Amino acid sequence: MIVEPGAGMTPVYDFMGGARSRLTMTMYELADPMAEQILTADAARGVTVQILLDSTLEGARNQPARAFLASHGVAVVMAPSSRITHQKTICVDDATCLIMTLNLVTEDYPDTRDVAVPDSDPADVSAIESTFDADFSGTTAPATSDGDHLLWSPGSEPGIVGVIDGARHSLDVENEEMDSTVVTDALIAAARRGVDVEVCMTADSSYTGALDQIVAAGGHVHLYPDSDGVLYIHEKLLLADGGTSSAVAAVGSINFSTSSLDYNRELDVILTEQDAPSQIATLGAAFQSDFDGAPAA
Repeated sequence: MIVEPGAGMTPVYDFMGGARSRLTMTMYELADPMAEQILTADAARGVTVQILLDSTLEGARNQPARAFLASHGVAVVMAPSSRITHQKTICVDDATCLIMTLNLVTEDYPDTRDVAVPDSDPADVSAIESTFDADFSGTTAPATSDGDHLLWSPGSEPGIVGVIDGARHSLDVENEEMDSTVVTDALIAAARRGVDVEVCMTADSSYTGALDQIVAAGGHVHLYPDSDGVLYIHEKLLLADGGTSSAVAAVGSINFSTSSLDYNRELDVILTEQDAPSQIATLGAAFQSDFDGAPAA
């Protein structure tokens, strides 16, 4: 588990630079000269490097990286404009994928909470790579497979709500958005049935109404101010029953918005206490630090 900003980007860069045969990347935003240099160096030594970038919302911002990579032997395409491509994954040698909440944008790194989860499960890697191949070819078809631990958008709403509905003791939530009535209602229902619902976000007036409803139902909301030099919550984390044998986490690119859940290309990984206890513990500890460090709404 790579937890930003504390870990720094070296672990991500080392992962990218360690490719031997193939590197694939799906990225919403790419504006990181170091990452771009690593990708071109990979291609120069014979690695097959294929990059898929969003064109719908971040097309203009991604164009400089696209042009630089294409001029240095990297196969890079812009995703179809009919769908936002918000997924953030890097896969190396058909063996391991980083499923991330972070974009590769240098200016975001110093004060943004994000995580990258390494996944070497063969079924997960195969599903991510085969879905990448389809997306890279220009289709907007559903994901090819759920693998063993994956939650894809379009269509992730039932999976996210299922994690919330399955909580018996606690729900830890970090997200950049709280703009899905379905998710808000599920969190409210959880708080009303006695689950300890704790939400940590960066303040945004767009979500005041939803957060007020969660507090009114008995939940707890802590918000960081949206100010320079203050930790910005960009991570998308849902952790149910942390610290118990039934803990489940969903973490990745999925924001709590209708677009992210039902229309965008997104990817979360589902972690459980049984198969990823150390990762669950790391996510829980980082959340608690964030929650304790922000004032109550």
